[in-house]
Amino acid sequence: MRSDRRRATDREDDVEGLVFDVDTFAVHDGPGVRMAVYLKGCPLRCRWCHSPESQRSAPETLFARERCVACGACVTACSRGAQELDGSGRVFRRERCEACGACVEQCVAGALALSGRWTTASEIVGRAVRMKPFFDHSGGGVTLTGGEVTSQADFAEAVLAGCRAEGVQTAIETCGACDWPRLERLVRLCDLALYDLKIMDEAGHRKWTGASNGEILSNARRLARFVGTSESPPVVQLRVALIPGITDTEENLRAVFRFAVETGLRAVALLPYNPSSAAKYEWLDRPYELDVEPQDDATLGRLAALGEAAGLSVSIL
Repeated sequence: MRSDRRRATDREDDVEGLVFDVDTFAVHDGPGVRMAVYLKGCPLRCRWCHSPESQRSAPETLFARERCVACGACVTACSRGAQELDGSGRVFRRERCEACGACVEQCVAGALALSGRWTTASEIVGRAVRMKPFFDHSGGGVTLTGGEVTSQADFAEAVLAGCRAEGVQTAIETCGACDWPRLERLVRLCDLALYDLKIMDEAGHRKWTGASNGEILSNARRLARFVGTSESPPVVQLRVALIPGITDTEENLRAVFRFAVETGLRAVALLPYNPSSAAKYEWLDRPYELDVEPQDDATLGRLAALGEAAGLSVSIL
């Protein structure tokens, strides 16, 4: 399945994208009140991913077993035999599921949900325009995040261009795992670029994300040069999700801070570990590998001080 598509009219505002959530009161995805649009599809497979439902470039059915009342309505609704009732209770045969949403519509207990729906850029821009008074009052705007925003570059570009035309501030969050021309198309249309760095060691990055960090670091350097030469560059903030024992080690963070100084991308945000994502893995019938505790305030302060000592502007979100 393609990650984005166009309607027969081939108009820019008719580009469609696969979105799994829209948060109309986001406060951690840039300044002010923001509308965060979560796109499906990502080239990385971070083993701590806070939104595992974002990774596949296709709709998926989520099943929260603890909410199921075994009423059998989903069994009747499903034409593929993915939903069953047997002596042990409800059985979801995910390999048969086509994520059509028929079972979701019949689930009165809210145990089933569909992650991912196709929508148009013009629909997203229209929602943003209706929220513009809140954006203008708070200094906020629209943030495209994911998943990975560059995985649906045509859709993202159409949304960003449409928002800009309406005077709405724009931002993207990206892991940078893409070719530079695709990323450049988007940063030219945004006021803020949130750039995720995870693990600076190549072998460690491959182990925990399933991919090399070579392209990611190369694109960060290109982004820094773009900021230095563009007439209207975006503000860039490097971001590090602090995963205990993996990304929050002093060795890794010192390497991140050295890289920030080297490139001149001197704004860095540290995101404390959030353990709430474990339930989402259960809803997808996937194991969650981590069993760690969030950082305490003293640890967060110490880690931020390492970056400040290097001359960086460090914030904790």
